[in-house]
Amino acid sequence: MSQETKTNAMGYARAVYELALEGWQKNLLAVQEKLGDDSNVIVNLDDLQLHFAERKKLLDTHLPSELPEQGRNFLYTLLKDGNLHLLPEITGNLFRLASKGAGAQTAIVTTAIPLDDAEKQQFQTKLAARYGAQLEVEFVVEESIIGGVVVQVGDKILDGSVAAKLNSVHDNLIKAA
Repeated sequence: MSQETKTNAMGYARAVYELALEGWQKNLLAVQEKLGDDSNVIVNLDDLQLHFAERKKLLDTHLPSELPEQGRNFLYTLLKDGNLHLLPEITGNLFRLASKGAGAQTAIVTTAIPLDDAEKQQFQTKLAARYGAQLEVEFVVEESIIGGVVVQVGDKILDGSVAAKLNSVHDNLIKAA
């Protein structure tokens, strides 16, 4: 295959990728806007005590009529697991991935107290060295971890929180008893 053919094929592939991505972004935003009008709707849709058929019927009344079958099926998967409340975060992550490319990753650093700028920079430097310079780092304060730090990158979680250590000690004491 000539270089020109490869270049043309990549151009077409990029166009299809961008169209698909644009469609998903548009559709998820439209659904989010429709569902965002009533906060009780999400609570009811995520209530696993209600039968799936009831929740699906309720969801269908809030979906844009032009939503493609793929989009509906994706939302039904979220519905089945009681995860429609994640839609704003999913949409945000999709936009973040689109802006940086499919290889983009985000690290979430959770601490019990706010970090100063020097501490944040230290985390960013160490995480970028391990996961690449394209890594976006988000800092979250959550007092429930008591102390220490929890770092999540993709599906990997490093839990160095005091709460996790206390839970581990508790579990070991129960096993020993």
